[in-house]
Amino acid sequence: MKKIVLLLGVIFGLASSSVYAQMAAAVRITPTVEGKLEVSVERDSLWSLMIDHSIVPQLSDGYVLSIENKDAIMPILREVKLKNGTTREELLTQFETQHRFYVSKFKDSSLPKGVKSAQIAVFARERKEGGAEIVWDVIIEGDKDAKELLRQQMEAEVQAYKSGFAKYLKGTTQAVPMMRMQ
Repeated sequence: MKKIVLLLGVIFGLASSSVYAQMAAAVRITPTVEGKLEVSVERDSLWSLMIDHSIVPQLSDGYVLSIENKDAIMPILREVKLKNGTTREELLTQFETQHRFYVSKFKDSSLPKGVKSAQIAVFARERKEGGAEIVWDVIIEGDKDAKELLRQQMEAEVQAYKSGFAKYLKGTTQAVPMMRMQ
């Protein structure tokens, strides 16, 4: 019996040390572009807007003209048309309805020369104070100059989405200010 307990102790000890080693090796990746917008709507309502491609022009303040899913099997090929006349192909690699986020990766054919990879993660999160927030994280890998050009484009796109969401949600507010009659 003592040998079994000792053997189990050694096995669990080795297992926990290897898990610890893997955890220690994890590295937080800092996004190249970050954006956050706090809104007064609930997370589920915000999520419904985020995945509604029919209102993308309004939500992006005209920056993105359309997003079209080209298939229905993960990873989903998406065609994104921008106001400057360019079209970008992305692969929707994660779509987590229960966690209210999605991740899309630029197809290699849509990457500017010198950029090795680019991906966008978009989250809808509840806020402790009430309401929700939408978070954009863009990670770009590549040569310094090429990466900087794409960073500027993605920064402009995120800012356009922040502006568009703010305008759209302000325009759909149901609250009516109280007035005192005299």
